[in-house]
Amino acid sequence: MTEEYIMMQDIIQEHKERIENIKKYYPFFKLADNSLLQWKEGKYSCLDMGYITMAVLRFFIDENNLKDKDVAYQEYESFLHTILVRDFQLKVAEEEEKELCAYLFDKLLNEGKPFSFDYFDPKDHQKKTIRMKLIESRIIDSNLFYRITSEAIEFYLDTKEIKEESSISVEQLLLSKLIDTQNFKGGIEVVKRINREVNKLKLRRNEVLAILSADVFEGKKVYEAYINDITKWFDEEQRLFKKNSELIEKALEKAELDKKGKENARFFAMMDEIYTLELEIKKAMYKHSELLSLCTDLQLQADEIVKKSKLSTLRNSFDFNHAMNQMMEKDNVEAMEALILPLLQLNVKKQFSFVLTENLLSMKAENQEETETVTEGEEAAYVYEDELEEERISGNFHKIVRILFEKLQREQAFTLHQFNEELIQRLGERVLKNADYYTFLVHMCQKNTYSVREIRQKPDTFFEEIVHEILERKSDYDELCFRLIPKGEETVKITEMLEISDIQFEKVDESWKKEI
Repeated sequence: MTEEYIMMQDIIQEHKERIENIKKYYPFFKLADNSLLQWKEGKYSCLDMGYITMAVLRFFIDENNLKDKDVAYQEYESFLHTILVRDFQLKVAEEEEKELCAYLFDKLLNEGKPFSFDYFDPKDHQKKTIRMKLIESRIIDSNLFYRITSEAIEFYLDTKEIKEESSISVEQLLLSKLIDTQNFKGGIEVVKRINREVNKLKLRRNEVLAILSADVFEGKKVYEAYINDITKWFDEEQRLFKKNSELIEKALEKAELDKKGKENARFFAMMDEIYTLELEIKKAMYKHSELLSLCTDLQLQADEIVKKSKLSTLRNSFDFNHAMNQMMEKDNVEAMEALILPLLQLNVKKQFSFVLTENLLSMKAENQEETETVTEGEEAAYVYEDELEEERISGNFHKIVRILFEKLQREQAFTLHQFNEELIQRLGERVLKNADYYTFLVHMCQKNTYSVREIRQKPDTFFEEIVHEILERKSDYDELCFRLIPKGEETVKITEMLEISDIQFEKVDESWKKEI
């Protein structure tokens, strides 16, 4: 009964934590499962998406974290070209290879959305969603750059460099790399995650003590497993903390030497980040010391509980009927000797010391220890950054699609340049500086022809899903069909540094062949 109770508690209480631990592997297996058999009629089925994923992640770690620089798309394209030619002996035309690189990169970005899957939380009795990105994008000086996420770094390191099961060791190694690259702000977040993991181990200690109190035999197994896990990584953690403290000291010295060549605002901001990181590391070391002290106390308490349990398991009475039945079954009368001899040597004279009587009357009752109830605080509601981004992108797409459909209802055909002028008139000049607009164009150009009637029945692409959401609220576009015609060498100049290929928008009838 006790074993079943412990098993059910482990299943319920630890499920969310286990899902959080395995989420970093989900994007890799989802990408590796994509064998490229359905794209281009299986022309590139020889490519291993799992190997390409690991290679690209290592490339981003080297560029972002070791060289401390953002990656432009052209740099990724050049790296992937080397992989395709060297490892897969792939030789195709330049334009075809560019299209392949773009397709693979779109898979790694998951079309700009986070990799997500739903799971059931038995503790809260509701479905929840896990989200994770491998690569993030950001715009710097009107140029688009990419960086690897900390979850992707953790996944990559966990596959090779860290062999223990402790997630704290992964965070420590990541912290060393962040300090080496002077990413002190990211290091602060890593140390905070380490402190949260230590807090979980401290709470786990209370759970072990509770199991020991309820069932000493099962509790002894859980206690030994907990102590082994703690001692296995504690020495390594101390060594890594010492190494990271030395790296911070070197960073302070280097910052002082480079002070003259930096702006005062940036210098003081960096110094503030270094001191904050140093303070967080000291807090983490103190929490580790607290955990070690708690483990020592747990050992003493466990020994006391086991000792009391051994004494309480001794029988304080003897069942003569049971003993007689056993002797009759074995047909062995000699066993009666163990019962009779003690009775023949009884010491019936008993004495009670007067000293003990005096102590009994003068002894004061000991104060009973009050138990401390430890409650785990509830997690505050948290809105993920990718949810905010999805809400923003969806809102921007809805505005652009409505303006496009209204213009198609008014005009037979128009170019992308004319459409841009319409957007500027309706939304302002800032619309052409918004990255969501160019993301919209990329998604829209995945198909050449669109029928609103078919989109309403079955949306196939991300663009069609946005259109489908609009159609649910408004049915004025049901008869609308249009196609996209590339303009070849003609381009639309957005800024002095940016040009994009021009597109012709044309309405067509339901047959998709005869123009209106």
